Amino acid sequence: MKAVTAPPGRSEGVNRELIGVAMVLGSATSYGITPILAKLAYAVGLGTQQILAIRFSLAAVGMVAVAVAVGQNPFKVAPARLVKVAGIGIFAYTAQSLTFFLALRTLPASLVALISYTYPTLVVLFGWLFGGQAVRLLHAMALVGSVTGVALLLGGFTFTGGWGLIFAFANPVACTAYMLIGERVMDKALAVQTSATIVCGAALGFGVLAIGTGEARLPETATGWGIIVAMVVVPTMLGVSLMLAALPRIGAARAAVLSTWEPVVTVCLAAVILGDRLAPWQLAGGVLLVATAITLQFGHGKQVPVVEH
Repeated sequence: MKAVTAPPGRSEGVNRELIGVAMVLGSATSYGITPILAKLAYAVGLGTQQILAIRFSLAAVGMVAVAVAVGQNPFKVAPARLVKVAGIGIFAYTAQSLTFFLALRTLPASLVALISYTYPTLVVLFGWLFGGQAVRLLHAMALVGSVTGVALLLGGFTFTGGWGLIFAFANPVACTAYMLIGERVMDKALAVQTSATIVCGAALGFGVLAIGTGEARLPETATGWGIIVAMVVVPTMLGVSLMLAALPRIGAARAAVLSTWEPVVTVCLAAVILGDRLAPWQLAGGVLLVATAITLQFGHGKQVPVVEH
């Protein structure tokens, strides 16, 4: 009996999607480390603008080197496009990252991650209300499942007032603005090239902020340097590159929901490193997040850019 094989095109498409899924999960794992590293950085006395200015300055050098090595030199583009993409990094990317890190100064990492992860719903909602974009039932259910899972997983915290909470709620709004602007630019861009340009813009933005706030100084300890270098290599360079490379393979809508693996990583690491305690409903939330991510593989939805803090 002659063996039945899948058409080559279909097989290649499946492999392409599987690679995209693996990239997103790897990226989300990298992103999930960020709040833990931020808490450790604050514990050794580093400042917010100090951390972010050094992190993105070093990351800019690394990302430009990688972009040149793969033939995607970010400076060999039309000046108008270079200014546009860098501007996204200077203003939109800087705003969403700054609000996230400022919230982490006074609020638990898990709580900040929960509030931040309302952004996929905000993007879809804004697209539906103002962009006339349709949302498929399965995608809508996946988003609801993601929000419910995150709420269960990261629940049990007491909300308190203050600037930390204000910055925490400002973060998903800033993320939404960044993504709605970046969506049009990233569609036609080379992934590493765009990533490098945005990181360069963020380095410039945070450099100005660090100078303006008197935090333009280097870490004084090896521990401080180690934490910042870890931020540069893992979430910034590796995480961003994996996510941008995954978008053309599986679409940003699926990537946005698959990236809810990020808070799972954050909570698990917080339990091990920071001593956070997990309640039964939080474990249930983690299971729901994984189930939602698997279910999402059977459907597609609106293109929603994905962001890293």
